[in-house]
Amino acid sequence: MKVISLSEAAAITGGASVGDAARTVCGVCSPDEPSDDKLCVIWNTASLAKIPAATPVLSIKGTIDGRDGIEHDSPRVALAELLSIFDRRVPPASGIHPSAVIGKGCVIGADASIGPCCVIADGARIGDRAVLQANVYVGAGAIIGADSRLEAGAVIHDFVEVGRRVTLHSGVVVGCDGFGHIKTPDGTWKKIPQIGIVVIEDDVEIGANSTIDRATFGTTTLRRGVRLGSLLHIAHNCDIGEDSLIAGCSAVGGSVKIGRGALVAGMAGIADHVTVGEGVTIAGRSGVTKNVKDGLTVSGFPAQDHAAENRFQASLRRVKDIPARLKRLEQLLSCQCEDKGMKGDELKPVRAAVQPLQEQPMDEDLTSQAGGGG
Repeated sequence: MKVISLSEAAAITGGASVGDAARTVCGVCSPDEPSDDKLCVIWNTASLAKIPAATPVLSIKGTIDGRDGIEHDSPRVALAELLSIFDRRVPPASGIHPSAVIGKGCVIGADASIGPCCVIADGARIGDRAVLQANVYVGAGAIIGADSRLEAGAVIHDFVEVGRRVTLHSGVVVGCDGFGHIKTPDGTWKKIPQIGIVVIEDDVEIGANSTIDRATFGTTTLRRGVRLGSLLHIAHNCDIGEDSLIAGCSAVGGSVKIGRGALVAGMAGIADHVTVGEGVTIAGRSGVTKNVKDGLTVSGFPAQDHAAENRFQASLRRVKDIPARLKRLEQLLSCQCEDKGMKGDELKPVRAAVQPLQEQPMDEDLTSQAGGGG
């Protein structure tokens, strides 16, 4: 168990210790589970009053008074540093496990760790200090950069290039065939060979059970610093820009280009051949069917400007009131007509005008509104 003082923790995170700087902690905890021997992380300063006075805290600068802790300009950034300190996972020893299978002409870098039952095919290259956990497969001619980490069960297909300091979590598959099929004159499907590669640049992280398809020809590219969540799909020939982030359960269609620093929330979908600009934010469960310009925030299906989507959703909530309002309108018109002495056949044109509005299918109305998005 790692134990450090508040002064040491402050020095590591770039914060300032408050109270007893020599006090030690052995981990971090949440406000829901405060512990006197751990640093309690506070996002909302209003919750400080609920934390026992004996519990040290990590909070925003200028908020700690009369207790021990660390103040920081950005507690979330500080937390990332602290978690790396208290990580209990032990780095594996370097070397090749006896059960691993190494093909012809492979190059294994200095201090690399090749775990049990790994398979490295002919001509593959593994960089210095790279870690391959149990049951990892690296295909022929593939390259794994220095200091990269492939967790148990990851699959890297032939000729894939993985950069330095890349993390691929368990079950990730990189370089499987893209989804390419063409219908023949007799109505059957013919597979289009997928002969391109995947290039993953430095400092990329891909969550568990995500898949990155190889290009039909050319390259599927994940640029430096990309972060992908779990259960996510990147189709063939995509180009994912530097420092962009795509959350779990999202799907990116073929030949999509995503600009630098874009944020894609969970369960979003992006259609084939769409270009998403730099700094774009795509809200969760959005369906992007058209190009998105730099810096925009979009949501909904089809995705449109977020403010416009909010107005559209607000209008949908009022749709259920339309039949009752039309009924009241008919009653009001009937009363006005009767006040004017209109009777019998004279009222038929008024009722005939209102009746089609009451009987209009609601789905048709919603469809016509939704068609204006994008």
